[in-house]
Amino acid sequence: MNQPYDLTSALATLAVSVLLGYMIFRAGFLLLPGRLAAGNRSQKDEVLKEARYHADTVCEDLLKRGEANLLILRDDLADAIEERKHDLENAEVDLDSREKAFDSDEGQIGKLEANVETANQKAQSLRAVHDALVENLEGAGVALKQRLEQVSRTDSNELKLAIKRSIIENRQLECQKVLRIVSDDLASSGRRLGQRVIGRAMARYAPEFPWPKTLNSVEVETLRLADEIEANPQILLDMKELAPGIEIELSRPENPDYFPLLRLSGGAGVDREAARLALQELLSKGSSSWGKSRESYARHREAIEQQAIKLGRQAVVALRLDNIHPEIQKLVGYLNWRTSYRQNQYLHTFEVAVLAGIVASELGVDPSDAKRCGLLHDIGKALDYRIEGSHAVISGDYSDRYGERRIICDTVMSHHNDLIIETPMAFVLKTSDTLSGARPGARVNLEEGYQIRLNAIDDVIRSFPGVTKSAIMNGGREVHVEVNHKRVRDADLQSLSTEIAKRIETDVAFPGQIKVLVTRRFEATSVA
Repeated sequence: MNQPYDLTSALATLAVSVLLGYMIFRAGFLLLPGRLAAGNRSQKDEVLKEARYHADTVCEDLLKRGEANLLILRDDLADAIEERKHDLENAEVDLDSREKAFDSDEGQIGKLEANVETANQKAQSLRAVHDALVENLEGAGVALKQRLEQVSRTDSNELKLAIKRSIIENRQLECQKVLRIVSDDLASSGRRLGQRVIGRAMARYAPEFPWPKTLNSVEVETLRLADEIEANPQILLDMKELAPGIEIELSRPENPDYFPLLRLSGGAGVDREAARLALQELLSKGSSSWGKSRESYARHREAIEQQAIKLGRQAVVALRLDNIHPEIQKLVGYLNWRTSYRQNQYLHTFEVAVLAGIVASELGVDPSDAKRCGLLHDIGKALDYRIEGSHAVISGDYSDRYGERRIICDTVMSHHNDLIIETPMAFVLKTSDTLSGARPGARVNLEEGYQIRLNAIDDVIRSFPGVTKSAIMNGGREVHVEVNHKRVRDADLQSLSTEIAKRIETDVAFPGQIKVLVTRRFEATSVA
């Protein structure tokens, strides 16, 4: 089929052609001069005639072409209308089929709704039957439970609690067995590891210093000089005044081959040593120099002060520590004139610091902090003669006062359990302190006097009513007392421990401090 001709474009072409013909006509008319002669009018008429003929020809041609195009457009329009009519007929047939399908679906939906309604009614009837059966079952269960309780003469609630308790006890027993096995394994492996670490630490440690013997007495070389001191004890009185807290006693031995002695006790170790050196110097010069006791004591005290500063600095340098306050260094040096069970505490402190560094490196703990704790752990012994409380607490307090970190101070206070912390550093310090004090030759403890002191402590403890068991531990520094729970109440434990501590302090002579721990417990055990 030919491409349909556009009617609008044909009419537009016709209009343009007519307009052009008219314009040509007007142009020819206007261009003709007004002065044309009558003879030229015939020429004008011919031109106009030719123009009209040309316009008529063009218009006729355009009309013919427009009619042809119009016929083509009419045919195309008829074909399009016929095709559209055919499409509408097909759509109408499709719509009729869909309406029939919808009618069929509507009928099925109606049937389904009827079925659903029937099913709902049946479900409601079944639910009513189920509820009735459940109610009858619950009633039967209650009646059966009551009948069983009457026959067995037991309460169901009590039986439930008993079963629950039995299950819990069985589970607890199983857990206790597992925990006991795990605890035994951990204790065994921990013991082996501890022994290995301590063995390696002691193998790496070899002290290079001798343990000096501290003198607390001055020999009076002649009996005449001893008589002069008894007759005129002014030198002793002056020395007691210069060194407060120190007691000086003249002792005459029964054996004439031995010299009389001036025994010094109490007070600070540095003051006691300065007083001893001053007495030794004054007695060697004779009674004429006794009036110079103040100058002599001040001179020796200053020399000991400088020596203490030097010893503290030497310990810090040897341990390769830094930022130790000068006052703490001085307190460390003061320990050179302090003993515990005849063990020099300066050397003990240095040894604990070295051992702490070795043990810490074996266990993966910071050796520098461990040595720091070891160096500071006993500085309170240089001050406990004038400050009440445990030397561990005093050490921690002074460490904190002079800028040490909180973890260092807490570890120092924990080495005698004055502060309970369970950190690797605390156990390293306790281990090192025990190794230094317990190694052979470290401390001198006369067996007879030690046993007498332990027996005296035990007698004091046993004298209190309600005490069932006692254990003296840590070389007589700790006492664990267990009391009868029927005779002693929980509220009385604090007062009882205080009374025991006061009685021990009054009736028993002992060095250092004794910690009293009183426990009251009730246990019920069964064996399967």
